[in-house]
Amino acid sequence: MPQATFWFTSPFREWIGQSVLVVSWDEETTLREILHRLTEEYPGLRGKLVLQEERLDGVAAFILDGRLLSLGSPIPDGAKIDVVTPLVGGA
Repeated sequence: MPQATFWFTSPFREWIGQSVLVVSWDEETTLREILHRLTEEYPGLRGKLVLQEERLDGVAAFILDGRLLSLGSPIPDGAKIDVVTPLVGGA
């Protein structure tokens, strides 16, 4: 069974009650499908991760091997995904 490890920074770890979560699935999956599942399994995420048409609402960034994932990104078996609050700024 394929699986991926999600590493959560604050505030996500407070919302789900842990900093590391291993997610398994039966068939190919996308980030969108995993996030739908997580918001159902972890009530602390409900209303905080809002899934728009093709993007998140800006609350979270999902990074795999140094690249930003979109909601439609396939999640490969063995992936290690960092979940962080996106940073913006500059002059």
